[in-house]
Amino acid sequence: MPLRFAAQQVGLPVAADRLSGTLWHGALRLEGGHSLRWDTDALASLTGLALVAGWQAEGPGTALAGQAALRPGGLVLDRVAGTAGWALAEAAMPGLPITCTATAQVAGLRLALARGAYTGEGRISAAPGTCARVDGAVPPVPTPALLAELTTTADGVQAVLTGETPGLPLLTALLTQDDRLRLTIHAAGAALVPGMPASADSEIELPLAALLP
Repeated sequence: MPLRFAAQQVGLPVAADRLSGTLWHGALRLEGGHSLRWDTDALASLTGLALVAGWQAEGPGTALAGQAALRPGGLVLDRVAGTAGWALAEAAMPGLPITCTATAQVAGLRLALARGAYTGEGRISAAPGTCARVDGAVPPVPTPALLAELTTTADGVQAVLTGETPGLPLLTALLTQDDRLRLTIHAAGAALVPGMPASADSEIELPLAALLP
């Protein structure tokens, strides 16, 4: 089945000229020169009772690959590894007020997204770099080497971001089992964000639906 036809039938809000190939072996052109390609594994799909595909995401500073398993009610991303540039974050979340130079290294990442049963594990690291406000209102701020570790808790999937001081969290992100995203920006982390007050921790919580188009 041509991918463009399949997308039209299910009402996928993606322009037809961004799609190519078939539903089983296709490609999607994303913003900022990024692309996503996938190839379905027929045997793994049959034995796993899910649509299983290997995928690759490429773009400026980005070369990620992994496996995805899609079944009714959930998606599992497994064996995700490679590099991800800041341009990928800008493509996924247009309108970000800051831009950064560091490139992330992803290793052994696994994320299971099934409503009420989110789980995850893996590590994401980044070399030192700089971050600056897009509007240029303040000078760029140096950022240290960073490490984010994903774990599964009773409340959901938690990612703790630390810097050069082990055990000193900069940011804690929690995807809760009731579909909310809770971000705790610790004082040490706020100091790395251009123009952000860093006198105390601050917390932002919003429904996951607010982040989706």
